Amino acid sequence: MSDDLPRVLCVDDEPNLLAALQRSLDENYAVTTATSAALGLDVLQSQGPFAIVISDMRMPEMDGATFLTQVRERWPGTVRILLTGQADTESAIAAINGGAIFRFLCKPCPQTTLHAALEQAMQQNRTAEIEHALLETTLAATVKVLAEVLSISAPWAFKRASFARACVRHALVKLQWPDAWMYEVAAALSQIGAIGIPDESVRRDIAQRPLTPAEMRLMAEHPETAYRLVKEIPRLERVAEIIRYQAIAPPFGASPEVARGAELLRAALVLSKDAMRGRYAPRPAEGLRISLPSIAPGIVAALADFRDAAGKMHAAMIAELLPGWVAAEDVCTVKGRLLLSKGHELTEVAIIALRRLNAGRLILEPIYVHRS
Repeated sequence: MSDDLPRVLCVDDEPNLLAALQRSLDENYAVTTATSAALGLDVLQSQGPFAIVISDMRMPEMDGATFLTQVRERWPGTVRILLTGQADTESAIAAINGGAIFRFLCKPCPQTTLHAALEQAMQQNRTAEIEHALLETTLAATVKVLAEVLSISAPWAFKRASFARACVRHALVKLQWPDAWMYEVAAALSQIGAIGIPDESVRRDIAQRPLTPAEMRLMAEHPETAYRLVKEIPRLERVAEIIRYQAIAPPFGASPEVARGAELLRAALVLSKDAMRGRYAPRPAEGLRISLPSIAPGIVAALADFRDAAGKMHAAMIAELLPGWVAAEDVCTVKGRLLLSKGHELTEVAIIALRRLNAGRLILEPIYVHRS
């Protein structure tokens, strides 16, 4: 069997039907089988990804529609097909309308009908892969440019966003949410609305020093400003909503992605309050548990052991810097003005700016970096 064949998972509690499906599909697909929905989920978790999942409707403990709904939530790029008897037609239509499945096929299903459906499913899968590639390239470049603008225009706001992004990335490893990119992008752009707010005001807010009424209003409004900016970028509409509710609870009826993403971002920003002042709470979970609005226990547990690890730092002269290195400490002018915050990836633009400032003896050398 070629490793290049599309991978298909067939789930049915009747071994004879699974064997028949495997014989029918083996020539054109790499087929794996499971005899229950629970086993199907285990296979997807341990052996995925699969291009297509075919499931019978009537199975004990968990029916096919419920199973495929879970597949959609955890592996959204996998195309889902439901096999039904005549009596299950209404349930299958409801599953289609709910977005859980791509096609439903009535049993017994002629081979020509099955193979045509699978070909259409593969086209759908290829479309999803193209969509994913777009997110990985075009959107990634857009986010990088916006973060670069933030780092230059509002270094302290960028520092806060960088810390939040590190927190979110740490939590997502444990949470295993689908579309993880969305939550990380939300953290990276969470402070973009702070552009235009005096950097000293942001610094005072981070240090939890008193703000003037005008500064308090600006800080309260920046999530809404960020939302209006980000929502104009195609495919970042849900990211914009997450950013919008970083400090308040989302309204009733918000999508699950927005609700949990806003909670995770809010938790990351709670942890940033002490960490960015050089104070690490010995028990981060305690502060998160008493935070208002409340934060889900699963998110608290995922962040309970987070530390902004310094890693191994290297001293470097400005002339030695290379793109891709990361600032291990804040880079400031001789007068203490923040230029690049800890965690900032050095780009060619940033390095050129640092070299110009260094030529005017405005930066103390060396600076400390993580080398890629």
